[in-house]
Amino acid sequence: MQAFWNAKFQTKNLIYGEAPNNFIKENAELFLNLKTVMCLGEGEGRNAIFLADKGLEVEALDISDIALLKLRRRAKESYVFVKTRHTLLEYWEPDQLYDSVVCTYLHLPKENQKMLFEKSLEALAPHGYFVAELFSESQIHFESGGPKNIALLYDLNDILDIAKALPCKILKLSQEVIVLNEGDKHVGRASVVRIILQKLDHSPIVP
Repeated sequence: MQAFWNAKFQTKNLIYGEAPNNFIKENAELFLNLKTVMCLGEGEGRNAIFLADKGLEVEALDISDIALLKLRRRAKESYVFVKTRHTLLEYWEPDQLYDSVVCTYLHLPKENQKMLFEKSLEALAPHGYFVAELFSESQIHFESGGPKNIALLYDLNDILDIAKALPCKILKLSQEVIVLNEGDKHVGRASVVRIILQKLDHSPIVP
């Protein structure tokens, strides 16, 4: 997995562009009164640097050490600091509670998708936010990027079932067709699932 993503990120250019994901940018007001944020599958750092520039303490996790090297270099050029963690989501053990957990286009096999939501909610402080934009299964019919394997895409109803079992309030959960313009890899009409969950309390998460 690391070799696959390192090969993708082994370029001088930023394959998903410099600008933050539009859904993250459009919901920037959610982060204004927060202090800490974890960005999962953050790659070259477009969301992490955007949030760090707003004064948040940002940590970024990714499997690609090459992507994280580019992230640290970009953060330095932008005069912000982003703490990086080089690991797979499966091995991530949060050592603190975050005010927000963010991820965009984290491609996981079906058997690991529930884990993404469970770990993210577990890592949140009470009333913290999980904000994500993921490719829906309908993305298989579009040519704007993302996996061509439906097993790595997300089903809206599956996410709803997962979220209903977690200690959270669903603030947003929708499948939408949008237009992407993110670097060289995400360009054109796309089918995505947009998610905002708010953790309610310290209730344990039961797998």
